[in-house]
Amino acid sequence: MKSTSRKIWEHPWGYAEGLIVAAGVLLSGILLQLSSGNIETALFAFPVNTIIGALFITGLPLVHFISGKGRVTRWMSSVYATIPALSVLLLLTIILGLIPQFASGTAREQLPHHPFTSLGWNRMTISWSFVLLCFYNLTILGLTTLRRTTRKQSWRDIGFYLNHLGLFIALLGGILGSADMERFTISVQEGQVEWRGAGKTGEIKELPVAIQLDSFMIEEYEPKLAIIENKTGKMLPVSRPETYMFEGVGKTTQLAGITLEITDWLPHAAIFRDSTFMNVVPMMMEGATTAIKVKAHKPGLDQPVEGWISNGSYLFPHIFLEIDEEISIAMPMQEVKKYSSHVTVFTKAGMTKEAVIEVNKPLQVEDWMIYQYSYDDTKGKYSDTSVFELVRDPWLNVVYAGIFMLLAGALFLFIAGPKRKAS
Repeated sequence: MKSTSRKIWEHPWGYAEGLIVAAGVLLSGILLQLSSGNIETALFAFPVNTIIGALFITGLPLVHFISGKGRVTRWMSSVYATIPALSVLLLLTIILGLIPQFASGTAREQLPHHPFTSLGWNRMTISWSFVLLCFYNLTILGLTTLRRTTRKQSWRDIGFYLNHLGLFIALLGGILGSADMERFTISVQEGQVEWRGAGKTGEIKELPVAIQLDSFMIEEYEPKLAIIENKTGKMLPVSRPETYMFEGVGKTTQLAGITLEITDWLPHAAIFRDSTFMNVVPMMMEGATTAIKVKAHKPGLDQPVEGWISNGSYLFPHIFLEIDEEISIAMPMQEVKKYSSHVTVFTKAGMTKEAVIEVNKPLQVEDWMIYQYSYDDTKGKYSDTSVFELVRDPWLNVVYAGIFMLLAGALFLFIAGPKRKAS
């Protein structure tokens, strides 16, 4: 009986060949990575990235018209090449989500020492493996779209072209535009104006946007109390630490088997102490700390322990209330609820704009997005310095155009519904 099994690389090619080719692209990227390191995005900034994009977009139709009916070209626009290519790219994307990523300007000696570092996967988006696989998938996507044009067209093909061209534009724009993206941080004190930003490698550059910090505000959650071990400082119970958020004077709670009664509270306090004396008094000035007076009852102790607890500030130290030789009551640093900057932004074009910038509420000025990045955490809620991140991405509109086309294609397919067979 004649065997019907097909050997690898015998036509017609199938999923096995698709997986081999995708793995070969991945391996080529790994070899390039080991020999030359991560891609230097500055080398592919404008106009180099534009030239590469133009050549790529021009080359795909040429390949289609010259060898569109050839076996290799037809196979690359088939599902047998598409699914393995997308699977390998998806694998890298999953790895990207699992491995901590570092900024492209991070020095190599600052990266963790493990095999992923050598493969460039700690900076996945500028690794050779990722970029080559993206271009391989773009090639398949482009040839598939061009192949569809050779068939008889109908109005239902609108959804297909919107989806495929939208994905092509968004992915290509994202890859090429990463080289032109500019990212700077600016640190500004209240009442001051700053127009110089620090780049990813630490270089200082004068920017076309200046920021004046009119005021900076931090809102904190109510203070919390916790029971800690004196020797280790760990919160108890170790397996599942418990905390109590302050609710008011006179409240009682249980923490790690200790009964706590809140007897007094000073939201703005000063702490004066020496080796034998400590006093906690109200102080309505910058640098004041939060202090809570508690009475602790521990089973087995004859008398309750009473005293002040504070999480300190840049002026005053922490205060712990020792219950016995093993445990104490502590107040962790208060968690920040929200911080915001009231700013006035100036541009070289003469525009002036007042706004409030918060986390997840950036401000757009011309081509720049201004994000609330950080503050002087050594001063905590009394910080008079705000740190902003300024990002400029000239290819962002190209990516958005591709995403909108994808959404339009999905909406079109939803409205059009599945194609009905003639009865």
